Amino acid sequence: MQQKNSGWMDKVSDFVAGKGFYIVLALCAAAIGVSGYVLFFTGGDEEFVDEPLQISGAVNDAVQTPAVQQNEQTEQPAQQQETMPKPADNPSRSDETSEKKKETAAAASAQAPVEQAEQTAAPKAETFISPVQNGQVLREFSGDELVKDETMGDWRVHNGVDIACDDGGKVCAIGDGTVTDIFFDEQTGYCLTIDHGNGLTSTLRGLMKNATVKEGDSVKMGAVVGGGGSTMAVESKMAPHIHLEVAQDGKLIDPMSILSSAKQ
Repeated sequence: MQQKNSGWMDKVSDFVAGKGFYIVLALCAAAIGVSGYVLFFTGGDEEFVDEPLQISGAVNDAVQTPAVQQNEQTEQPAQQQETMPKPADNPSRSDETSEKKKETAAAASAQAPVEQAEQTAAPKAETFISPVQNGQVLREFSGDELVKDETMGDWRVHNGVDIACDDGGKVCAIGDGTVTDIFFDEQTGYCLTIDHGNGLTSTLRGLMKNATVKEGDSVKMGAVVGGGGSTMAVESKMAPHIHLEVAQDGKLIDPMSILSSAKQ
């Protein structure tokens, strides 16, 4: 048994002695290859990890700038609020400004109704004429004085002036204005009122049934507005005529005081 083992070991020794150099050379080459592999794939990572990442000052500033700017924008209003001086209180000046505003508003509110009234007011007449051309005055305005009434047989005031006018005769507007009312009265017959502006109105009574104008019409002085009709029941015993009444701001006045004269 020992001879067999000795023979095998002798063969191995002879093989190693003959090929040993090449085996050692191959092992060295394998060791070098393994070392190079390890160094190539692991040595670079270790070097990158061992050396800290360096960031230049410019790049670092660029990274930090948004945060710094945001802090500066947040702090700036607070600094301005602390450093800006507060306006000094001036109660007297504030009161004066408030009073001026109140006066201006009051003046505007007072002026608005006046302007509106001027826009809606009737045209202002300046000259007035008799409603009947060449008509004779039959009875004058009595004011507060009582006069004998032939038709009624009593004493009463006469609120207008009676001007002769044939039935169907032309009756004209005494001045420029706007027709505001056309109506029938049981005692004074068919009537027509004209607003001449400036608070002055005229009313013609005892007209024919049909007027030549309608309510809302603008008329000129001398324009025909109707005809004589003798329709006044309370003055039926008089000669044919029309009855003219004039009022200033709602109060009856003597019509003869304005006829053929300038209205100031």
